Amino acid sequence: MRLVYLPEAREDVLEAVRYYHSCETGLAAEFYQEFERAERDIKDWPEFWGRAGGGCRRRLIDRFPYGIIYRPLGDDTWQVVAVNHQSEEPGRWRNRIET
Repeated sequence: MRLVYLPEAREDVLEAVRYYHSCETGLAAEFYQEFERAERDIKDWPEFWGRAGGGCRRRLIDRFPYGIIYRPLGDDTWQVVAVNHQSEEPGRWRNRIET
């Protein structure tokens, strides 16, 4: 199983890391560790995590208010559409899959 990222989703991750880096020493690294753990979980059990609409699923990131939104592309490949903060407008990422 492999994950591929939309460029906007990669930027979402970078924004979160930058934010936590500005908050407290070591917090960005902790966020990224939890993010990587969530990625591994998606790779191990891609269909386990809750549905988010539009054919997508969402795996929440432990300890941090973020979720990874992803969808199947076929051939054992899943696409990460967004990594969004839970307080953001629900469905903000949907325009990324409407093509």
